[in-house]
Amino acid sequence: MKSHIAFFFVFFISTVLLGQMAHGFEIGANLMNADFTIDEEAIDTKNAVGPRAGYIGEFNLTPNLYIRGALLFMQKGFRFADETWAVNSFDVPINLGGSVDLAGNRLQWFLDGGISAEYNARAITRIDGEAIELEIGYGEGELKSFSTGLNLGTGLQFARFIKLRVSYYTGLTNLINTEGTDQWKNRYLAFSLNFLFRK
Repeated sequence: MKSHIAFFFVFFISTVLLGQMAHGFEIGANLMNADFTIDEEAIDTKNAVGPRAGYIGEFNLTPNLYIRGALLFMQKGFRFADETWAVNSFDVPINLGGSVDLAGNRLQWFLDGGISAEYNARAITRIDGEAIELEIGYGEGELKSFSTGLNLGTGLQFARFIKLRVSYYTGLTNLINTEGTDQWKNRYLAFSLNFLFRK
């Protein structure tokens, strides 16, 4: 068993050393919504728009297989009637992906997916233009500071420099600390531009 672990470790390190790393940044927007339930009643939530931006890094295991990581600031939430409920978070998605050459190095189609870990820094609701801070903590009814989700992304890459990316995210964590049935799970469809600088 130890020999298998050692082999995997050596293989992984060798792959990392031989691979190609790219760094860059992402900027875009989330078309956000949520599954929101209060007292076992599903609330009819509406879409809202929130920003997303941050650092991205891609490590090529092979010319067409890569690991993608990021540190992104973004907003997730929803609208309900005249209210907007939003969580500002720092997300760390880790994805495994692949690409297909459509026109050599000039154009590729890519697909990747993975899991996201999130730190929820601030939560607010806006009612008639007035911002009301929501409590983040461990108490009953407060919002959780850490959450997780699954994401899937696809799009086109131009000249291995610019990516036009569409992503879908669904939350795994109920953001509400409760022993009851209340639930708030975010989801969004994201549209973004990625700029990558390769070594």
